[in-house]
Amino acid sequence: MGLAVLAGPAAAGAVQAASGPEIMTWGAGDAGQLGDAGSGDRWSPGPVTGLNRAEVEEISAGGMGSDTSFAVARLEDKTVRAWGHDSAGQLGNGSRHDRATPDGVATLQDVDDVAAGGAHALAVSKGRVWSWGENGDGQLGNNRSGDDSTVPVRVPNISQARQVAAGCDFSLALMEDGTVWSWGGGERGQLGTGDRSSQDVPQEVRGLSDIAEVAAGCHHGVARTEGGTVWAWGENLQGQLGDGTAKTSSTEPVKTRGLRDINRITAGADHTFAIRNDKTVYGWGNNRYGQFLESDATSEPDATRTNRNTPVPIDALEGASELAAGRNHNLAVLDNKVVTWGANGEGQLGNGTNVDRFTPVTAVRGDFHHVAASLAGNSSYAY
Repeated sequence: MGLAVLAGPAAAGAVQAASGPEIMTWGAGDAGQLGDAGSGDRWSPGPVTGLNRAEVEEISAGGMGSDTSFAVARLEDKTVRAWGHDSAGQLGNGSRHDRATPDGVATLQDVDDVAAGGAHALAVSKGRVWSWGENGDGQLGNNRSGDDSTVPVRVPNISQARQVAAGCDFSLALMEDGTVWSWGGGERGQLGTGDRSSQDVPQEVRGLSDIAEVAAGCHHGVARTEGGTVWAWGENLQGQLGDGTAKTSSTEPVKTRGLRDINRITAGADHTFAIRNDKTVYGWGNNRYGQFLESDATSEPDATRTNRNTPVPIDALEGASELAAGRNHNLAVLDNKVVTWGANGEGQLGNGTNVDRFTPVTAVRGDFHHVAASLAGNSSYAY
């Protein structure tokens, strides 16, 4: 846990009210992923340069750590912007140079969904899937592996996708017929195809039908059915499958225990959240930084927090309309404010300090409806 301070790098002070239309961002900024034209950390929210909330419909944040994080934004005009780390071409602008302000992703139009992974990104346009960035495990799905792409390339054999999700080294696409397809790294079973081989073209995830939403953690996949049940597959070292087991990964989907009437799922690197129709919230997986806000010893900085291999209710988040999960920190939209909790070594909680918090703190107030967090990093976004 970091040394307590009142204000940190590029900090504007503790809890802010949204005074303008900006997208707000905070936390690790090493690679320019905060989009504020700098490369320093922010311990309090500040605006992304050149974008406002009214024109942004979706932000997905990727990266494997503070020095490799990036963000992808889908605008209301159905174009895409990206900023942050770019060593593998994950910004999609034809270069490999980090960008500290949003830049257009080449050639993409009519985009309906985007997803940022470890060092690659995905987009859906008119049912087709496009990918760019790192391809060491075939995560671009273009029948090749080992050669990155700095501009979007077409994923073959997919023409009716409606949503995408990106993990640290794999990709998922939800089809109009309710099936799920996967490609990329498979060593931990994260493709859900029944084996552990990597694939550089899409393969169908076993046994899934009537799926309404997919999400991807670092090495695990999650799917929600139209009826509100949840399935998960892949890595399970920290209980991220939620089926009552731990340690043993699964190469095909298993049913997450005890969940019903779920209408939203969100995956962080090693843990997952689900929101029920009645606005109650459940979580499972990695709990090292009090991800599930349980009352037992959460105020003790050296407490041992137990990972949860079945979903547990999170009373403090009841009523949340949206959640975002990183590796060790989380965000929620709750009661006209954005609240945060968990690890805070780089100011990713946005409360003006770098002190870990095991109860929710308010990062920013105002008319925010959406949040995002770097998949396996320490950067946060509210819009």
